[in-house]
Amino acid sequence: MKKDIVRRCGIIMPIASMPGYSAEHWAEVKSIITEATSIIEGIKFKTDIVSDSDGEIDVIHKRIVQNIYNADIVVCDISGRNPNVMFELGMRLTFDKPTIIIKDDETDFIFDTGVIEHITYPKDLRFSKVVHFKEELARRINATYEKAQSTPDFSTFLGNFGQFKVPSLDQKTISEPTEFLLEELSLIRRELTSVKKEVSASKNYYSDSFVVSPSEDYKFKKSTESLIKDKMREYVSKNKKNKLLSSEEIFADKEFKKYLLENSIRMTSNSKRSDTLLKLIEEVQEEFSDG
Repeated sequence: MKKDIVRRCGIIMPIASMPGYSAEHWAEVKSIITEATSIIEGIKFKTDIVSDSDGEIDVIHKRIVQNIYNADIVVCDISGRNPNVMFELGMRLTFDKPTIIIKDDETDFIFDTGVIEHITYPKDLRFSKVVHFKEELARRINATYEKAQSTPDFSTFLGNFGQFKVPSLDQKTISEPTEFLLEELSLIRRELTSVKKEVSASKNYYSDSFVVSPSEDYKFKKSTESLIKDKMREYVSKNKKNKLLSSEEIFADKEFKKYLLENSIRMTSNSKRSDTLLKLIEEVQEEFSDG
């Protein structure tokens, strides 16, 4: 029966605080919209904000577009003229699917969407007027949805300006839950592959440099070597016996390694780096010898 059908009502609206509006205000407006859909007789609507999504950025954007496209009807609150809301509204109007625009009584009408009737509610959300707004919104959602279902050439926006070819999204029907899970796992795998490539590229970039702590931002080998030589000079000058030790003996000295570590320089087992470090020690010893 018709009453058992669950339809999707997408909500486009701000959710974060912005000048003149708190996050709590938007939460209350969302609750009012949800309540309006719940009092519609004969059709059950599931309401969600279209931008609600989990995942990496590219996956999130994909799902937002899908949510905007797939919703049976969308309620868009343009109060405060939030840029993200305007962008998502423009996308929904491009798809030319059932859309209802609402706004508070302190936000001006938008000229470009003037052909779509706006429903106004009090910004202070006074109870008596909100009750009337909720009833009117429920009536409008029901009437708009019914008209869209019964009218083959129904148009929310574009039909007011002529005939246009409305864009569509390429989507496939998933017959089994496992197919959906495999697709999601594939997306995760691609993200992990991307991260691994970034890590690999980072390692290659620093392959000829010494490993320094994240707090030290040394981008080039020469600047890193200069830092290490400075620390070596400090270490050798602190103890006269160091001037008499060979570079290999200093290199193997636990106190020397500890000193470098305390100064955000970590020695590694990489043979190429070890040879370079020995060379730097010899250069510092020559400086003291010449002095």
